[in-house]
Amino acid sequence: MAFLFAISLTDIFAQAKQYILFDHFTNASCPPCAAQNPFMEATFAANFGRYHQISYHTWWPGPTDPMYTYNKPCNHKRTNYYGVNGVPDVFMLGSTNLGSPTAVTQQLINNTAYQAAPIRIRVKETSSGLVRTAKITVYTVGTVPSSSDYRIFGSVNEKHIHYSSPPGSNGEKDFYNVMRMLLPDSLGASFTPAAPGDSVTVIYTYNLDYTHWDTTQIYTVAFIQDNNTKWIVNSGSSIDPDWELVPVDQSFKKGQPGDQITWHYKVFNLGGNAENFRFKLSTQTPSDWNASYVLNGTPGTDSTDISIPGKAVWDLVVNMTIGDVDTVGNHTLSMQSLDHPEFAPNGLTAYVISGVNELIINDDGGWGDGSGMSSATFQNNYISGLKYAGASAFAVIDLTTFKRGYNDTCMGDVQNYYYNVGWSFPALTDDLAAMFTSELNAGKRLFISGQDIGWDVFTGSASGGHGTVATQTFYKNFLGATWVADGDANNSQYIANPADSVFGQISTSPLGNVYGGTNFFPDQIQPYGPGKVTFYYNTAHSKDGGVRAYSGPWKTVYLAASLEQISDSMVRMAIIKTAHDWFGGIPTGIAPVIPAQQAYLGQNFPNPATGNTTIMLNNITSDMSLQLLDPFGRICLSVNIPSGSESVILSTSSLNSGIYFYRLVSEGRTLETKRMVVVH
Repeated sequence: MAFLFAISLTDIFAQAKQYILFDHFTNASCPPCAAQNPFMEATFAANFGRYHQISYHTWWPGPTDPMYTYNKPCNHKRTNYYGVNGVPDVFMLGSTNLGSPTAVTQQLINNTAYQAAPIRIRVKETSSGLVRTAKITVYTVGTVPSSSDYRIFGSVNEKHIHYSSPPGSNGEKDFYNVMRMLLPDSLGASFTPAAPGDSVTVIYTYNLDYTHWDTTQIYTVAFIQDNNTKWIVNSGSSIDPDWELVPVDQSFKKGQPGDQITWHYKVFNLGGNAENFRFKLSTQTPSDWNASYVLNGTPGTDSTDISIPGKAVWDLVVNMTIGDVDTVGNHTLSMQSLDHPEFAPNGLTAYVISGVNELIINDDGGWGDGSGMSSATFQNNYISGLKYAGASAFAVIDLTTFKRGYNDTCMGDVQNYYYNVGWSFPALTDDLAAMFTSELNAGKRLFISGQDIGWDVFTGSASGGHGTVATQTFYKNFLGATWVADGDANNSQYIANPADSVFGQISTSPLGNVYGGTNFFPDQIQPYGPGKVTFYYNTAHSKDGGVRAYSGPWKTVYLAASLEQISDSMVRMAIIKTAHDWFGGIPTGIAPVIPAQQAYLGQNFPNPATGNTTIMLNNITSDMSLQLLDPFGRICLSVNIPSGSESVILSTSSLNSGIYFYRLVSEGRTLETKRMVVVH
């Protein structure tokens, strides 16, 4: 039974805490579920009060799973709604498919929690005999995106089910947040959000099943879902805490040395009584950066204990001063109830980028074998390679953080991306492909490496992949490749294509099985469109394992074997350095890829240049281009150089005073680079 009515609020809050709802699909006879679910459950155990989980049990591989058979219609409906074809599978906030439960990490929760929701959902439950009443109140506290089909659901969950012996064949005995029934049913109910400042209340009743449930573990999770996109606006449960730490500003910001960057937060005590809290501020920044915060007008220390009155709303401000070291710095602000320690601290992490022009991105998706390994395990291979190339202004972040920085328009100074996929899934998503497409079309460069990228992109969900038209198009048009076959133990050597003018001099290295077991699948690929073969797997040169591509302003390098699978550390570093140099580097790391005695460029004169400046040219035997770069590696000017040219005149009147670099480029390859100074 359901009732619906609207209430006008006396207190209008401008933001609400974003609870992260995970839809989890599993089965008691699924061996990968038994291997992977514990990683996710351990993360959840450390974050009680910050997330919601609904576990649906499927009818395969074991159709007698008792948590499936108890409510077949609802399990069927939600499994089919999400298009789940294999278990385990996890969706975050409805529209983000994480795949493996191992993708649910602490960093993912911290990153995703840093957003405010336009609605707040509060659930209160009361019981009378066998009947339980769930009162769901949805407060509109911001602007709810328009949708023609919002639905409200209530999921009656059993928090923990323990069996004395496994109910299926995979050995699992403990199951968490299991869906027992959906209210009003598996389709939900049509829902129209109230105007900002008002609320809508829905009341559902259901009967407690004392025969099959441990009723002490029963609670209700309510959520609002856009039925068109599957996006979940927010959720709330009857076991949520009465306090919230809510971000007001964007999480990712950009600055330069000496800037003070500020983030604003709202602190809510939604309960009727005063409660004691502990606030902590921690940072990951160089020693010449510093941070502090002010809570309700009072400066805080690294750890501050304070009592907040009931129904109070306080302001909290974090200030961070940027030092001279180029990096991506962050602060984590946490709020913990001292009166209710069963709830995890609510930790929010925000970032600021300063002076970084090369970025290593670690894919933070689930690992291929469901273990706790991640691409970050191997990030030092990229760090070592960039140091070997002479680069200094680079940083390392995870993929979720990169997406936040991109969406917050903070990536303008980054010119070279190094995407460390390793053996993570999904390797590419539609939104990431769109981001990289935009960045490449803006003249940026991308290095990408992973042993199953091609397999994942060209394999559908029914077979465990994440392929879409958008990711396949990006793979072909920008990585310059098509996928041929999954790799095997025969792909045991990584051999440079001697005909390739960029990577042809790289030494051969064995490929090693660094992931253990039989987990060795370096993809076989072939070039497509602008792609050129850079590496083979065998001496017969019949199996391609790497390509590079360029068209107009952009360049990509794609290794179909993971960088860490290349056993020779010097070869790994040489590959990163060569890619860095071919990209044109960033000025601190620019190096010609021709013999030193072959001179193409003379020094410009006059230097410093105040207006026009002349550059003498030598050995121009084909059409080339001359590019002028600023200190961040951005192209300021590009001039066509016809074959046989002996000089070129550049106008510097539109340039700011400072240091610049000019380079000669032929067929996407940097031949020589020199430095010049502009003074006005």
